[in-house]
Amino acid sequence: MKQNQIITKTEFIDFYEPLLKGYSESFKNDIVTKDILSGMLFPKNEKITTIDVETIINNQTDSFIKSFLYRFLGTHEILFCRDNDMQLHLKKVWELISKSIRVIPTTYTISSIGSQGFLSIPLYKKDENLEEFDFLRLHIWDDSLDKYMDLQKVDDFSIHSHTFFAKSWVITGKIINDRFEFIKDSNKAKHSFFKVVYNDSLNEVNQHTSKAVNNNIDVELIKVSEELHHEMAVYEIKPSKLHRSGHKNFPKCSATFFSFTGKDGLGESVVIGPKQVTISEVNRKMNISPIYLLDKIKSQL
Repeated sequence: MKQNQIITKTEFIDFYEPLLKGYSESFKNDIVTKDILSGMLFPKNEKITTIDVETIINNQTDSFIKSFLYRFLGTHEILFCRDNDMQLHLKKVWELISKSIRVIPTTYTISSIGSQGFLSIPLYKKDENLEEFDFLRLHIWDDSLDKYMDLQKVDDFSIHSHTFFAKSWVITGKIINDRFEFIKDSNKAKHSFFKVVYNDSLNEVNQHTSKAVNNNIDVELIKVSEELHHEMAVYEIKPSKLHRSGHKNFPKCSATFFSFTGKDGLGESVVIGPKQVTISEVNRKMNISPIYLLDKIKSQL
């Protein structure tokens, strides 16, 4: 970490539930409770430092506690740097998040293919209300994932917008980010707005089926920029703004930390698709072990 940050007991307790939402249901049964963990970290004082947490991790034998504390340090650093407009020490944070995944069985990690074609691993989700919404994920692009997807469907529904302000830090690789504007009811319209509808799920973070339903609002798309972001780059996407992401790094992979927040205003989430399609379904329940991709990223760094 760039500095030895102070962490209060209240702050750690506020992180507990959002961090749990990044793990599988089985992990939640094996990790110690919030009271036990906070008592371990704060036995005498209401404040500790990030170095104190690292020392506790090094002396800890419980792999679930180690994973949780590695992830706490990593996500805490991402949010701290984002909210204070500071440069993120990407490689150090990457090491923490990677360790949080590696020290536990892969079945305890939620890891599934997103509708845009990358592997998505949730890390932190705070969703009590939209205005304070925060969601952190690890995204990994690799051509080896193509076999799990309908590539035509991914391409057809790749342009989209978000309800929340998004920020992305490129850990490794080359990330494509194209931006679009639109004209409604144009006689040149080849696309329509689609609304994405999710099914009910035990885990609301990643594992669900999504349906894109045509809203019958036809649009002409206009590409306004083509961006290529390299390692250490940071880029942002405002709410409601259309974009399409991908990677250009074959045979290597690309990876980013990606955050959504409601603190910077809210917008509308839509997907753009071919206007002749009425409904399109994407099954996103497949869990894929990310370990070989973590190894690939490590070799690139």
